Amino acid sequence: MTQVASKKRLNIRKETVKVTAHFREQGSVLRGDAEAFCDGFEVEMQIESDEPLPVIQDLVRLARRMCFTEVALTNNTPITVTAKLNGNPLEQD
Repeated sequence: MTQVASKKRLNIRKETVKVTAHFREQGSVLRGDAEAFCDGFEVEMQIESDEPLPVIQDLVRLARRMCFTEVALTNNTPITVTAKLNGNPLEQD
C-alpha cells in the first residue's frame, strides 16, 4: 500500500497490515497420506491519514489489485515444480 500511496502522492502517516493465516494438516506423514490445507487468510489494514475517505478507499482497492501475493492466491496461478537428487532430475508423480 505504501508503494501505491507514494505513486499517487498521498499523505499516509501510518499504516499497518496484520495477516492471519489459517492452516491445518490431516493424515500421517508415516502412512504417506498427510495433506496440508489452507482454510483462508484474514487481512486487517489500519491506515492513518487526513486524505478524504473516497481517496483511501480507492487506495486500498488499487493496492489490493497490485498485490502480487493476493493475486497469486485468488487466481489460477500456474506453479512449476522441479526436484533434483544429487544434481539429477527426480521423477515425480
